[in-house]
Amino acid sequence: MEKVCFADARAVEETAAQLDIKMLEQVVDAVVAADRVDVYGVGASAFVAADFQQKLHRIGRVCSAWSDAHIMLTSAAVLGSGDVALGISHTGATMETIDALEVAKSRGVKTVALTNFPKSPIAEVADLILTTAARETTFRSGATASRLAQLTVVDCVFVGVAQRTYGPTRKALEATFEAVRGRTMRPDRRRR
Repeated sequence: MEKVCFADARAVEETAAQLDIKMLEQVVDAVVAADRVDVYGVGASAFVAADFQQKLHRIGRVCSAWSDAHIMLTSAAVLGSGDVALGISHTGATMETIDALEVAKSRGVKTVALTNFPKSPIAEVADLILTTAARETTFRSGATASRLAQLTVVDCVFVGVAQRTYGPTRKALEATFEAVRGRTMRPDRRRR
């Protein structure tokens, strides 16, 4: 248990320490300016893509997350020059995600890669590259450490977008909070 927790915490700390702030700012700028953001990830990276989609959607940004190879390709085929495509792949070698970014790039879309390996194939098709610093072992392939590192980076992007669009973001967060406020059980009404 201690080794797992240590590895997870270290992945987040090392990711934060090595994150290129100028690159992060460029990604935030691209997302803020985007008409639409489509996020691609398969396997464990699909969960991170869905998390980012939910965060952006909650503040009124048009964003979709796709994990099916065919839907990723069709999504990329209808993006335009005012859009952003973000591919998430820990290894940087996930063929489905790379293929979707290639299609998006061919349409003039700003492409972003989130990977642990900056010299990987996904980096070759990305205009902007964000990196994580998670180490996986044989028994922890697709482990929580890599997802936590990826979640840390997308959270940094989200916070940057929220800061740059503070007024509308605050209104959207208040509206979405109010919409779900009544969906939690009060302590006196909990089931026994």
